[in-house]
Amino acid sequence: MHINSPLDETRDTNLFTPFLHSPHTHSPPSNRPINTLQHAQAILVVPRSHRLITWAKPITTKDALSYPSEPDAQASCRTFYADIYAKTNFNIDLKSVLGGPPANQQELTERQIQAVAAGSTVQEQIFTAPRISVNGTYSLWFEYCEPKEGAPRGVYQAHHGIVGNAGYWNVHSDDYLTYSFAENAAAAGWATLSYDRLGVGRSAKPDGTNVVQAAFEIAQSVAIAQKHRDGTLSGVGKIDKIVGIGHSYGSALVTGLASVSPTSFDAIVLTGFTNNVTLGSLGLTALQLTIASVAYPDRFEGLPNDYVISASSAADQVVFFHYPNYTQDAFEEFTRTKGEFILGQFTITNDRTNYKNPLFVDVGEYDAPVCTANCSITSIVPTEQIPNPSQLDSTRELFPSVENFQTYVIPDTAHGINYSPTARLAYEKIFDFVEGLGL
Repeated sequence: MHINSPLDETRDTNLFTPFLHSPHTHSPPSNRPINTLQHAQAILVVPRSHRLITWAKPITTKDALSYPSEPDAQASCRTFYADIYAKTNFNIDLKSVLGGPPANQQELTERQIQAVAAGSTVQEQIFTAPRISVNGTYSLWFEYCEPKEGAPRGVYQAHHGIVGNAGYWNVHSDDYLTYSFAENAAAAGWATLSYDRLGVGRSAKPDGTNVVQAAFEIAQSVAIAQKHRDGTLSGVGKIDKIVGIGHSYGSALVTGLASVSPTSFDAIVLTGFTNNVTLGSLGLTALQLTIASVAYPDRFEGLPNDYVISASSAADQVVFFHYPNYTQDAFEEFTRTKGEFILGQFTITNDRTNYKNPLFVDVGEYDAPVCTANCSITSIVPTEQIPNPSQLDSTRELFPSVENFQTYVIPDTAHGINYSPTARLAYEKIFDFVEGLGL
């Protein structure tokens, strides 16, 4: 459905409704467990908790998993707040459709039912609602990690997904050198800038229905990228090479930015993202959205009712993990540190024809939200250009002008890539892609 606007906003299949779609502030790292994939049953001894963590079966792969030797910790990280001004004319007047935050949990649950009920017109009402202008300066919380030695070659500007926060890019679980994207990027000579997106974690929490929406978040990301190039972001310094990277909803924001400001990023990396969205029990409804202050009052007391979170660790497993290919420590760290998100967040995608820079898609083989838990099953017909298509190749439809388009299906991995033992394999594929660009 085309909507009249200067940006030619369009609706496509990768949509996060305002009722539904990782994660995390981090704790100090524990001693690293034994890192082995060879034994029939891998037993990881974690001194911090003095307990055994097991995988019920070995992690297998069609690609013969091989991990490069672990780098020494090479990232120097600091955190800071920065005021970011942004403006958009393309937020949606959701209050005209929803009437504001739900009064209680029962109303939120009913909204979720009505959004997917047979014959529902809720989404149509949302997409035909009036556009509104939103502008303002909001304080965002950032973590900046750079190589300890030498100037960074460039920066990954990282966007976390929902149920997440900036810590998704610097996970400190049982083996933080495996899980931390920032540490591995520093070993490759690159800096990582992650931040709690608006309304999440330590960042400002404005109106969660009409302000915190994709269009305004995209405008904020454009402003952050410009601060990189100008050298005006809290002493980070001027950085000319910027790769935009996202996970899940964060990837959807990166695709939106590619249409609004196609030259902000020298390349983009989309993780946990395809041009599909899973419906039903494996889709975003599996999160069983709960008002954050109801689900976890100790963490979220006082937040308005349009700030929500996944209901339980069982819901987190359905959406983010592939049993048994994860450690118990990583699973518990995810659930313990997961972030709130906002009902107003969803994606109106723009015409991305003008984006021509390189693009890489990196998705877990068993990703439930974007591949219905099996990325290899696809209706895409093999061609000479794509002899072995996967659901990741559906993203090509969104970027018809991109010539350098590459994909990688991460074996034995679900949606929560950075909490999987295969995280470093996923990172190596990203770094190889960027290295090949000569940035």
